[in-house]
Amino acid sequence: MLVLIVAIGTYGDVLPFIAAGAELARRGHEVALCAPAPFGDAARRAGLDFAPAMSAEEYEKRFGHPTFWTPWRGARRLFRQAARSLPETYRFVAERRRPGDTVVVGSTLAIGARVAFDAFGDPLISVHLSPLTIQTRHDAPRTPGLPMPRWLHAGLKWELQLGSDAYFVNPVVLPRLNAFRATLGLGPVQRLRYWWNSPVRVAAMFPSWFHPAQPDWPAQTVQIGFPEAGREGGKARGLDPALEAFLAAGEPPVLVTFGSTRRDTERLYRVAIAACARLGRRCLALSQTPIEDGGEGRADVHVARYAPLPEVLPRCAAIVHHGGVGTMAQAFAAGVPQLVAPLAFDQADHAIRVAKLGCGAAFRTGWFDERRAARLLGVLLRSERVRARCAEVAAACDGPGALGRLCDEIESLAPARAAGRQVDVRP
Repeated sequence: MLVLIVAIGTYGDVLPFIAAGAELARRGHEVALCAPAPFGDAARRAGLDFAPAMSAEEYEKRFGHPTFWTPWRGARRLFRQAARSLPETYRFVAERRRPGDTVVVGSTLAIGARVAFDAFGDPLISVHLSPLTIQTRHDAPRTPGLPMPRWLHAGLKWELQLGSDAYFVNPVVLPRLNAFRATLGLGPVQRLRYWWNSPVRVAAMFPSWFHPAQPDWPAQTVQIGFPEAGREGGKARGLDPALEAFLAAGEPPVLVTFGSTRRDTERLYRVAIAACARLGRRCLALSQTPIEDGGEGRADVHVARYAPLPEVLPRCAAIVHHGGVGTMAQAFAAGVPQLVAPLAFDQADHAIRVAKLGCGAAFRTGWFDERRAARLLGVLLRSERVRARCAEVAAACDGPGALGRLCDEIESLAPARAAGRQVDVRP
């Protein structure tokens, strides 16, 4: 079977698809990935054929721009980039598909793969990594820049979501999307966040204890869990000797990271490092860019561009991060307390859920200063209750199992197995 995977996003968004592709290749399938060019080396190390959805320069321009990591402007840039990638991701499927022997896997923003389904009908599974990507009238995830208090009536929450779509999401994407569809003889899409779900199968890659299935989710949705992703296709295998020496030289440090892309987070790093110093804690900072006055050269601070989180986090006392789904899932699996300062997108919703689970605290980025960060971090590090709750959640994590179940779902869509299945292909 040929599996064509289309994934758009940053490392936390794309690595799960590389991991799934590697597992499918081990099962004997032919696998190709279309993703931003910076993921090419990781994909090839995992044994996957690779085609770029955008150049490295375009990736840096779009995902590394400072305004990308703000709630409203960032979301507009994200959706605009998904629309710009449409021709490349569509061609990837159109040119490589083998009729009767192909399954397509698409990330949330892989709208070219979704168009290809409408054009050709090859089985498609939409893989959503975050609760925010599946709309609901019930336990609605926190929308960035759109507060929805718990006491707000469900009908009003739904109207707010539809309004966000109508005035914010759809105008950015639908003109380009529908113009492209018209060239293929396909009808227009009316609402992006309804249409982007495959009519065949939708995989919710987060566990029910994080966000339970909702009664109005698409009927074809299966809830699986956080997939193990950090051990496949990372930037390097094993730890850098200098990092290994730092970890071995003293008590477990506090890990600080604000994601895999270049952006204006230098102040957040400095604050977090200073908060660790105030508590007398060692600090490991993972940053793509240098941190001015960040403590480099001090024995109690180590700054690195990258480290594999599955190997590093179990050796850390806590983590301060931005709330990206990949980082958060790895922290859950490692059983370490989390101090989350969300920047944009689904991160505020994740931060709230971390706090509700008793595994950490949420912190508004605008209020993130040394004194407040040190106070909250100190509480998390001292709390026996938080430590016990983190251990309980870690025991509930099953990254390898979730990855395997995702691959089982993909295999179940093999055309020979799915022969005769009727699907609803309305846009």
